[in-house]
Order: sequence, then structure tokens, then C-alpha cells
Amino acid sequence: MVSWMHPGNKEWHMLDYIQVNRKFRFSVEDVRVHRTATGAIGTDHHLSRTKLKFHLRSRRKVMQHKNSQLDKKKLKNDDFIKIFQNELTKRTTNTSSNIDEKYNEFVHYTKNLSETIFGQDNECKKQKEWMTKEILHIIDKKAQAFLQWQNNRHSRHGTKYYEQYRRLRKLANKKIKIRQVEYWDELSEEIENSIKQHDSSTAFTMIRRLQGGKTNVENLPIQDKNGNILNNSRDRMMRWKEHFFELLNVHLNIDQTILQSIAPSTNPITE
Repeated sequence: MVSWMHPGNKEWHMLDYIQVNRKFRFSVEDVRVHRTATGAIGTDHHLSRTKLKFHLRSRRKVMQHKNSQLDKKKLKNDDFIKIFQNELTKRTTNTSSNIDEKYNEFVHYTKNLSETIFGQDNECKKQKEWMTKEILHIIDKKAQAFLQWQNNRHSRHGTKYYEQYRRLRKLANKKIKIRQVEYWDELSEEIENSIKQHDSSTAFTMIRRLQGGKTNVENLPIQDKNGNILNNSRDRMMRWKEHFFELLNVHLNIDQTILQSIAPSTNPITE
């Protein structure tokens, strides 16, 4: 299995070796070299892959609950919000179930609907924040140009394919550097605006996120009724108390004459 060509004598050499434990030597099914995988990097050393098949004792799988990942941009988009509201109003309830079953059904339906409408796209889940569609398109073209150059290195068009790949590589590096500078400028401006608004919690949260730390939901700032940021933990606790008090204690204007007109029910007592 050869994976590297000498640039001088144009001879292929075997540089990579796959080491497998002796008791697993019969588990090796396939070993091959991939050229396309190295196209995005731009190296002449090809990727080696080994396919193994193990026959091990199966373990009982423990189903872990995965938190749903929602797209923050979709949550702020009015079009997606209207779609969510329209679908939520179309929902029908089961009249035969009790209050607990109705509540569980509503929670399950709302969660599935939010994941469907506001869920993240698969192509953006592992994408870096500063990455754009333009850069991804240029990288794909660069990988295709690299593959064409590798397949036609010894032909008369080898120089043309190499120049095409070299041009796309420079363009991709240039776009990436420009976008990274713009991304850091945007983050710096957001942090600076948070500090000017005395929102230190949001500023430090963004700094921790850049360092790779996890966001602490309990320390996220909230707003009062007037839209002012509450940074103090005591003020946030009082705001939550006020919110749930108004949410759960609904004041209704009931006509007392209607209540008096209702005859009390009499249940016969059986001995």
C-alpha cells in the first residue's frame, strides 16, 4: 500500500503501516488509500484507512437524553415564529384524557414542533462560527482542483491543474484571514457594548465561550418590565418571583349574581 510519491524520481513509496494486535489480525477486512480526503489540506501524503470488524460481547445500551439544539437565528426570525404559532393553534386536544395527560401531551407536541421548526441544520451543527458559505464553497472547489491535479500530474495538463489549485488555495487562505479578523472585531464590539451597558455578566459569558467554557444558565442576565438589565442575583430572583406570581395568579372579574343563581348540588347520603 503506497501513499507518497517522491517528487524527484516520481516513484511511489510505502510510508504508513497499520499495526494490529495479533489476536485481532483476522478482524482486518480492508486497507486502502484515499486521495480526496487530503484535497482540502493540500498535501501529497495520502490518507490511509483500515476497516476492522470486531466480534465482541454486546453490552446493554443506556439511552441518554440529548438536549435539543435550536438555532438562535431562527428564534429571532419573525417568519419562523409565525409558522410556529400557526402550527401550535392547529393542534387538537384529546377531551377524554385527564389534566396530567393533556399537559404531557402538550409538552411533547410543543417540544417536537420547536425542534422541527427552530432546529439546527445538519450542515451547521459542527461548523465554526466565523465560517461562511462563500468560504465553504471555495474550499470545496479547492479540494476538487487538488484531486484533478493529482490525477493529471504526469499529463501535459498537469501544470494547468496545479496553477488552478494554487490560485484557489491562495484565495481560500485570504478569505479565511479576512473573515477571522471581521469575526473578532464583531465579538469585541459586542463585548464592549455589554460593558458600556453595565452588563458584565453577558461580557464575561462571551469571553468564557471564546475560551471554550460552558455557559452557566443561572448567571444569564434578564430584563425587568422596563427593559433594564438586571445583573444582581437578588434582583433577578425577585423578577422571577414577580413573573410567576403574575403568570399563575390570574385575576378574573366574576359576576356574583351568576354564582348566586347556580343551585348547590345535593348528594344523597347512603347509609
